[in-house]
Amino acid sequence: MRAAAIAFLLLALGGAAHAQPPCRTLADCDALIRVTPSLAAYERRGLLHFMQRRGLDDLQKAIADFSEAIAVDGARALSMYGRGMARLMAGDAAGQNEMEAAIMLRPDIDAEFKRSAAE
Repeated sequence: MRAAAIAFLLLALGGAAHAQPPCRTLADCDALIRVTPSLAAYERRGLLHFMQRRGLDDLQKAIADFSEAIAVDGARALSMYGRGMARLMAGDAAGQNEMEAAIMLRPDIDAEFKRSAAE
């Protein structure tokens, strides 16, 4: 399963953008969250940390940001899927369950995650 998640991530990085994200860089997201914390900003910063992942620290930051987004909207499938994938890549097998729960909420969430990761 872990190999499948990594392969999926590599595919996700090749998708086309579909909408303008609330912030384009980690610094932009940090500034936006300081002024106006929002689900979209936390989710975008989580995606940026996830894509950057120079190590476990970036995965933990992604998990924290996706968790903040989930605190705003507990049924936010994109954040659940991203947090699940980050947890899985960080070695927490329970991340698979979270990804599956997100798919139950939104069967196409994997495609949305690919698009969002490519923005």
